[in-house]
Amino acid sequence: MIRHALAEGWLLLRQRGGVSIVLSLALSIPISLAGVGLTLTQWLSPVTVMSEQSSTVAVLLHPRMDEQQRRQWIAGESAAHPEWTVSEVPSEELVERLKRWFPYLEDLITTGDATLPPLIEIVTTDPDSVTALEGRHQVLSIGPRSSIQQTLGRSARSLGWMIAGLSAVLLAGALLLAAVWVHLELYRHGDEITIMRLVGATERTIRGPFLVAVAVPGAVAGALAVVGSMATVAGLSRLTLALGLPEIQISATTLALQVITGLILPLVVAVITLARHATVELEG
Repeated sequence: MIRHALAEGWLLLRQRGGVSIVLSLALSIPISLAGVGLTLTQWLSPVTVMSEQSSTVAVLLHPRMDEQQRRQWIAGESAAHPEWTVSEVPSEELVERLKRWFPYLEDLITTGDATLPPLIEIVTTDPDSVTALEGRHQVLSIGPRSSIQQTLGRSARSLGWMIAGLSAVLLAGALLLAAVWVHLELYRHGDEITIMRLVGATERTIRGPFLVAVAVPGAVAGALAVVGSMATVAGLSRLTLALGLPEIQISATTLALQVITGLILPLVVAVITLARHATVELEG
């Protein structure tokens, strides 16, 4: 039975080689896209978690405030907003930050000719609440209330949903193509199937070639998806390394899931199509 299924399935593939190639490509694209999306989601997951937690907002105070006034200001704001964690950045650390941010002003910063305003950092789960400080005479300016982590976190979630939606649509189209192909082949070989049933052939013997004809493009699609995902992730990883970001790596589990998905999903669609065809014939 297995030899018959393999031989007849290979014959179907040779007769409809163009359709099998299209099916392989149609399956490989969404599976590869889903693998890349899953890898990016895993890579960005720490940023997403950070965005859902606390954010740090920078507040610049008036440079004329002395140390005692700054301490009183910090104590007052901490008491008024217990949900905030208010702290002053030490002047030495502030100088080092400014030297990193503005290297062309290093001489001015290190000579002490410039009067640096005190930098206060407020850690809060609601950055917009810091707007309560706007307009006070002690406050020079308030930094961005939407942190980089929050921006990246929102981008990560949006990217994940976009890739998932696109992959689902493309995969549904590819599976529909597989179902239509099996359906057409069943009608094309309808007379042969009827004769095989009359001579006592089992449903397994009848369905075997069609399952093989779908499994082979599915396996090829899984392999193509693995190659495409690895190439895409390698290109993205070079880009992130050039930007000083952590390397992106695709896991072996993701690659294995791509191969399994490419093989199993077309088979499931084929089994359902074959079962429906058999039910319709029996009712007829």
